[in-house]
Amino acid sequence: MRALRSSIVAALLALALLFQATPAPAQAPDEGGVLRALLVACDDFVTQPDTAPSSYNNLIALRRALLRDVRGYRSIRVSLNQALDGEGFRALAGEAFSGAGPLDTSLVYLSTHGLQSDDGQDFVALMSDGARETGLSGTDIHRALQGVPGTKVLILDACFSGAAIGKGLDEPRVSSPFTGSDFKVLTSAGGAEPSFLWTDGAGTVRGGSYFAQALADGLNAFGGLAADGNGDGTITLSELYAHQLRAYGASTPQVYPEGDDTAVFIASRTDPGLPRPLTQMEFASRALKHEGESLDFSYTLHEPSRLAYQLVYELDGAWRFGVPQNISEEGVLPPGRRQVSLGVQQGMAGLSGYLLLFVVAVDEDRARPLSCVLLSVQTKPLDPALSLAVAPAFRPGIGEEASFVVRHTGAVSLSARILDAEGRQVRALWLDEPSRPTHLKKEGSTLCWNGKNDAGEPAPPGAYFLAVSATAGGARYAAPPAAFELLP
Repeated sequence: MRALRSSIVAALLALALLFQATPAPAQAPDEGGVLRALLVACDDFVTQPDTAPSSYNNLIALRRALLRDVRGYRSIRVSLNQALDGEGFRALAGEAFSGAGPLDTSLVYLSTHGLQSDDGQDFVALMSDGARETGLSGTDIHRALQGVPGTKVLILDACFSGAAIGKGLDEPRVSSPFTGSDFKVLTSAGGAEPSFLWTDGAGTVRGGSYFAQALADGLNAFGGLAADGNGDGTITLSELYAHQLRAYGASTPQVYPEGDDTAVFIASRTDPGLPRPLTQMEFASRALKHEGESLDFSYTLHEPSRLAYQLVYELDGAWRFGVPQNISEEGVLPPGRRQVSLGVQQGMAGLSGYLLLFVVAVDEDRARPLSCVLLSVQTKPLDPALSLAVAPAFRPGIGEEASFVVRHTGAVSLSARILDAEGRQVRALWLDEPSRPTHLKKEGSTLCWNGKNDAGEPAPPGAYFLAVSATAGGARYAAPPAAFELLP
C-alpha cells in the first residue's frame, strides 16, 4: 500500500510542477500590487492517520478559486507532502514570494494535521513526507514571512490553528506574533478545538475539509459569491470570515484583525463560476428556542440529486459523527428551490444543545456533504452561570485587540456591548448571537474588540466595560460588567 501511495504522490507532485508553470491572467489595472500564492498540504504522516486525498483536494479547490480572481496571480506555488521545518518553510516562502514589494500581496494556505504546542499558546502544523515528520509552529511561520514585503494573507486549515493568533483560548490574549498591519490571518478553528475532514460512515477520509469546501464555495461566482456580503464583487477578509462562520459549523473560524477590509478575492462580473449542486441555503433560525420547534430551511438545487439530511449531535464536548440522525428524501429530487422542515431527536434538551446539519448527496455507494452548518437547541431551562474574563488593557494603535472570554453553561444566545465610563454604548459586538462549542477547558465563548465604535471610528483612550447578557430556555440572564482599559 505504501508503494502505491508513493506512486500516487509522485504523480501529484508532477501535477504540482505543472500548476506552477500555468500562466496567470494579466494583472487588472488599478487594483494594487502583484499577487503571489503558496499552497502547502500534507496527507501522508508517520505519527498521525493519513488523510489522502483530503489536503490535496483542499489545495486544488483553493487554487481553482484563486485562478478566477480578476486581478490575476503572478505565480501560485504548490508544496505537497514535504517535511518542512522552520528553515525549510522559510526557504520555500523565499522562493514563492521572491520579488515581492510593499504594494504586493502574498497569500499562504496551509492544510495538514494541527497539534497544540506544549504550553497551549501556539499551534504546531505537522509537516510530513510519509517517512519523516517535522513540526512547524505559528511562530515559525511568522518568522519565515515577516521579512516578505507587502501584505501577507495567511489561511490556516488545521486543528488548533487559532492559537497562532491567540484566538479561541481559555485565557484572553490581546496580541500574537502576527499582531500588526502587514498580516491578515484566517483559521479553521480556535486554539482549543479540532478541525474536521470529510469522512464516510466507515470513518474513511473522503474529499477534503469542511472548512476548505465552504471557503471555495464562498468564492464561487456560480453560487452568487456567497462570501460577498455587500454584493460589490470584492470579498474582504471580514466578509470571508463572516461567511465561514455561517457556512462551516464543526469548528469556530478565527480571524485577525477583526473587521478588516483587505480584499482577499475580486470576482469577474462575467465569470459564470464552477457549477455547484446546492447553493443559497437559508434558515428561519439557527437557534431552536421552544420545545418541539422544527428546523426550517431552504436551498436551491441545481441538478437532479438523491439527498439525505444528517443531524450530528455534540455530547460531552465531542461531535457524535458515528451516530447521526439520518433523514432521507424519497427518490431523485429535481432542480429548483426546496423548503425543508425537520424535527430533532427526543432528548436533545438533555445534551449539550449543539448540532450540525449536513445536506448529503448520495451517489450509489458513496455520499458527499454539500453543507455543514452549526445549529443549537436552547429549550432547556438552565441558568448559564455567566461570568467574564477580560484582558486588563490593550493598544489598538499597534494592532492589539481587546480580548474576552464569556463563560456559560450550555447553548445560549449572547448579546455583548462595549460601554464607556458613563455607561453609554460604544460598540455592539453581538446581538442575540447563538453561541458555538469552542471546546475550552471551562465551557464558554470568546470574542474581541478592535477599538472602533459603531460608526467604525477609533474610540478614545480610557476606561471601558464589557456588558454581556444571554437567553436560555426562554429566560434572560446577565453578568456583572467587566472593566478594561484602551491605551493610547
